[in-house]
Amino acid sequence: MREESQEVSQAALFHGPNSPWEIRTAPLSAPRNSEVLVKVLLCSICGSDLHTICGRRHAHTPAILGHEIVGQIVQFGPLAPRTDLAGNHLQIEDRIVWTIVANCGKCYFCQHDLPQKCIHGYKYGHQQVQNDSAWHGGFASHCTLVAGTHIVKLPEQIDERSAGPLSCATATIAAAIRTANLLEQETVLVVGAGMLGLTACAFANERPARTVVCIERNPHRRQLAKPFGATHTAEPNTLTLDPDDAVTPYGFDVVLECSGTNDGALEALRLARTGGRIILVGAVFPSQPAPIVLETIVRKQLSIHGVHNYQSHDLLAAVDFMAKHHQDFPFAQLIENCYGLEDIQTAINAALDPRNIRVAIRP
Repeated sequence: MREESQEVSQAALFHGPNSPWEIRTAPLSAPRNSEVLVKVLLCSICGSDLHTICGRRHAHTPAILGHEIVGQIVQFGPLAPRTDLAGNHLQIEDRIVWTIVANCGKCYFCQHDLPQKCIHGYKYGHQQVQNDSAWHGGFASHCTLVAGTHIVKLPEQIDERSAGPLSCATATIAAAIRTANLLEQETVLVVGAGMLGLTACAFANERPARTVVCIERNPHRRQLAKPFGATHTAEPNTLTLDPDDAVTPYGFDVVLECSGTNDGALEALRLARTGGRIILVGAVFPSQPAPIVLETIVRKQLSIHGVHNYQSHDLLAAVDFMAKHHQDFPFAQLIENCYGLEDIQTAINAALDPRNIRVAIRP
């Protein structure tokens, strides 16, 4: 049994698409063993949360969604780690972010550099709520971190709005850039200008790439790409490969597909140069098959990699990137609206508006 204090915590429980949210109150449970209890300072609403809420992706309910969380340490379990991934000492009231998946470190996938696919993994914001469990998602006042969670202490200069997506979108793009082995002066195409795409533009610009082109259908999102480092923007299906074109004479060295659409993937195949690398990041829910011509991949000698979530050192790289570049790119401005738990449905409605890159919950 968990030790319960007189303090209480609240959470917004998801019961399935088209079902009303339940605001549940429960006694605040003390952390056990290697657990760490944190107060949720901010949780941004990820696109994958919206896929679940809209029924495009299955979830075991009731669940506490939300995984782009900034927390503040409230209490350590007796066996909890007291240092973060970088070796920094952890103490009460420190602001932290943590890996989206807590992993065992011993299973087949953990031993093969895929800790995010741990057989025994525990994924924040995706677990079914048990009657006797603490909260494990961001749409709540508190979140209990379980054993196998990798924590990173937030540097003081990173504000909470910039920090919200660190444990999902930012770290995922850090993993995509690592997987692409992006080199200086290469040409980069980013497909999609949502949170993933804008972050990809910033990472590529910082590398620095010779050219960073972002294609996006939505004009509002497309105009955001240049402040995040894109040298050029375009609408889908308007770029042509022309040896006389100074921007993309033969195609792009690296294509980062962040839209998650079949059209985006097909654009990636068309616009990658012969010998180019394509990193697929955005497709995180089931869709119809894409009409891919395998001969294209063979003749162009393309390398294609899927990236889903990330390794712990990618989160560390994401925090380091944000600490160094939070003033170079307007990440904080991407979260314009914050809502309390009691306004969860209003927050979801705002997040579904494509004009809003991110909306956040402040419990």
